[in-house]
Amino acid sequence: MAAGGGWASLPSVVLEHIFSKLSPKDRISAASTCHRWRDFMFLPQFWPVITFNLSYKGRPRSRFLSSKCAKFVREAIIEFNSTRSSQVWDCARLLELLSRNGQLECISLRPSNCYFDEGDDSLESFIESLHLVVKRNRRLLHLSLGCTEILLHNSQEVLNLLIKYHAPYLQSLHLASVKEDSSSYDIPMIGLDRISAFSNLRSLSLDYDFLTPKLMSSLASRQHNCIPLSCLFVHVHRVGQQQPSDIMWKKVVEANPTMELTLNLVHSPEGLQALLDILRPSMPLTHFRQYFCGDISVASLNIISRHYRCTLRSLTIVEAIDLQPIIYSNYNTEDPFVMLAWRCTRLESLKLIGVSMDQKDLVAIARLRASLHELVVPSCCVFWSEEDADYCNEDEALLDLQFKVSESLGRRWQLLPKFCVPPAVFYRDADADNAYMSELLEDQVWRMIT
Repeated sequence: MAAGGGWASLPSVVLEHIFSKLSPKDRISAASTCHRWRDFMFLPQFWPVITFNLSYKGRPRSRFLSSKCAKFVREAIIEFNSTRSSQVWDCARLLELLSRNGQLECISLRPSNCYFDEGDDSLESFIESLHLVVKRNRRLLHLSLGCTEILLHNSQEVLNLLIKYHAPYLQSLHLASVKEDSSSYDIPMIGLDRISAFSNLRSLSLDYDFLTPKLMSSLASRQHNCIPLSCLFVHVHRVGQQQPSDIMWKKVVEANPTMELTLNLVHSPEGLQALLDILRPSMPLTHFRQYFCGDISVASLNIISRHYRCTLRSLTIVEAIDLQPIIYSNYNTEDPFVMLAWRCTRLESLKLIGVSMDQKDLVAIARLRASLHELVVPSCCVFWSEEDADYCNEDEALLDLQFKVSESLGRRWQLLPKFCVPPAVFYRDADADNAYMSELLEDQVWRMIT
């Protein structure tokens, strides 16, 4: 150490080496040594990914981190309440700061809801800042618009900027939305058929409205000069008169042989009614989810278990309980969920909320597919048939059911308590976004693809 010096006199290269060896928690402790050591807490290599939480509790931390790290962070995840204009303003200001960062590679918007508060000019400022960060950036790899309908309607300029500045680099693009009213909405003209311009695109999410023959042809022609898609996420709301044919899907799969397809039906009774026409044998269906569609389609479930036995990995149904869970008829055949567990050898997750389940079928599912990592069924959705008259009371029956399923799965398993069920399942006036936004946004996180 230099004569007369102290800890603050250590050479920069030495301090950087010291901090690189410490855990994040120990870096915080070391940063309290002195002002100079505190500066080394905020070296770019220690903050490649930052989640900016703009809620009331998270705002002070996010503002501090944005002042220190917005100029060099590589991946920015922005969580905010889209129904609060103050947080939309904060998000706009943060995006403007990030626009000065030439190293930014990934932007993920994670709003609380699928819609924005449009009471003032905050949304307009937000969109302007979003355009600015896309325009000024040098090399975007990932962009997620967070399932918001209004951002989708304003995405034409975003798409133009992406094609102009980031076409060779972009790997992940998420434009899929959730509609406030799935029965009536305008379809924006955003030219998604130009998706072939992104030669390095691996992950794409969009609404079913945009799966036109032209777009399907574009996805099928990627084998000539583009890297194949690995993930395609499709949100179904309304359904047009003509769906992509099986031949179209076959060509898309031939061009993208490892592609996995996630199909999400959100507030889409029309999509559920047309599901038999949507499902095609050549689709590489990997994940199927339906939220608040008003019913279940046994025929479609049987098609899924037959056509996608080698691809399906998860199935989620969340429906409202109106006096009682949805009761479905098997038409004197085997239960569709039992058949799903039997046929689909790669099934890892099964979530059934708002659907009436016979306890015997639940036990059968666990025995047929003991490899399930996740089996979610609320206690309020399980029933016992008349022949199950051996139990003294309901608590005894529930405990016995949980024991049988746990024994089959080889791990401790419990029914989902009623208080863990999303409130929208029980109350029509509850915010339904809380039941599905986190799962849909999880589809849109940045995943490094090597």
